[in-house]
Amino acid sequence: MAGRGKYFELLDFPKFAYPSVVGMDAASTANNLIERLAGQGFMSYSTIWPRLEPIVAGYATESFIASEFSPYEQDWKNNSLQDVVRLLKQYFGGRGRWYRHPLQPTKVLGFWFKPSIKGVWWVDGQAYAVLINARKQQRLFPDHIRFLARGVHELHCIDDPNDPIPLIIDVSEPERGKGRLLRAYEMPVEKAISLDEFDEAVRQFLKALEMAGVALPADAADVIDLFKKK
Repeated sequence: MAGRGKYFELLDFPKFAYPSVVGMDAASTANNLIERLAGQGFMSYSTIWPRLEPIVAGYATESFIASEFSPYEQDWKNNSLQDVVRLLKQYFGGRGRWYRHPLQPTKVLGFWFKPSIKGVWWVDGQAYAVLINARKQQRLFPDHIRFLARGVHELHCIDDPNDPIPLIIDVSEPERGKGRLLRAYEMPVEKAISLDEFDEAVRQFLKALEMAGVALPADAADVIDLFKKK
């Protein structure tokens, strides 16, 4: 049955895309999706997102981090969560104000699609629509960042009267065993991939999901609009 209750988000496009997120091949990408369909366990960072206000504001003390971000029995998982929180606290530095984005997913062609941003950060008179990559083993490369920037712009910025700029925060581990690094990219739409390239990537990913038995066929003329909250 299409859907199977699976959850995806914008970060999954570059994660599973083959050979790349720009120039994606649907059949090869469908093969990469088998890992997700197998229902293997993974680490969730969902504990962090409802608590971003004190992190952005600089109130996340070590005692707060230890008490609020230790949901797992395994120490390594708790340590990974806490490392993300410390890096985010370092980046935001107690500056600006955080406006949380609703975390409820949208049903798209039989599967669930999570919001691409965690919130909007107002600082120095500018609004930023913030996507955070907390996945330790998913390093973001330049084409990934340009893809994500276009996605954030189309799904969260283009209809916002505050005209936020996409901000991609990557706290992955660029080299296995070397630890996480903080990298942040302010990505106005002029730096992103083109709208045509993004549209084609979305179509190919939806086709891959259909081939993998996750999604219903996409017959809409405007596939990007399927991902927008109504």
